[in-house]
Amino acid sequence: MRLLKLTVGIFLALTLTSCVTTLPLNQQFYNTKKVGVILQVDSIGMAKAGGQGLLDMALTPGNRFTEPLKKVEPKLKMNETIQTEITNILKSKNKTFEFITEKFDYSTLNKFEKPNSNKKYSKKDFRNFKSKNNVDEIMFVKVKYGILVSYYGMIELDKQGYVNIGTEVIDLTDNSLLQQETFQTAAKMNGNWKKGDDYGNLTNSIQEAINSSITTLKTKF
Repeated sequence: MRLLKLTVGIFLALTLTSCVTTLPLNQQFYNTKKVGVILQVDSIGMAKAGGQGLLDMALTPGNRFTEPLKKVEPKLKMNETIQTEITNILKSKNKTFEFITEKFDYSTLNKFEKPNSNKKYSKKDFRNFKSKNNVDEIMFVKVKYGILVSYYGMIELDKQGYVNIGTEVIDLTDNSLLQQETFQTAAKMNGNWKKGDDYGNLTNSIQEAINSSITTLKTKF
């Protein structure tokens, strides 16, 4: 029964990517068209990995990580870091781009009705951005980061800094995908997560995961 309970409750931060189709970058992206970049960085938070039942999950909400994470968040400058790297990547490829800074809510986009075609399409309809922002393509980058806590039931097994990045590049002519990928990086916590000046161990672990994610991001474009 315990095994059955755990099977029902199995979840991994990595499985956020399991239902996402991986589509390598179509090289037509490096043409003369202009891409609008939408960067969405979630507030720093906690993710879980391992096996838990519903009761286990209810009893391990992770509230004790909230304040420490909020304290280290300003030091990491995640939004600025990712924006700088995207800028460097696109400039190195001589790609014309602009960041779309207006407020964006993915959930409010209309669902895209896929035509009868062999192409892959975004699940959401981004085509309005073409006329609204005068761009030909959209690069949508969504980032989650913070602390990844591994559990067996209610028992904490491990803590790591982590970053999860999902990317979509959409051709606004027909809403087809030129790229789609999600990846995650994690870094070991050296010592107690609460130790160090102003949670230095926690900060360093997340920063290491950020550095690794930047390295990986460069390989995707």
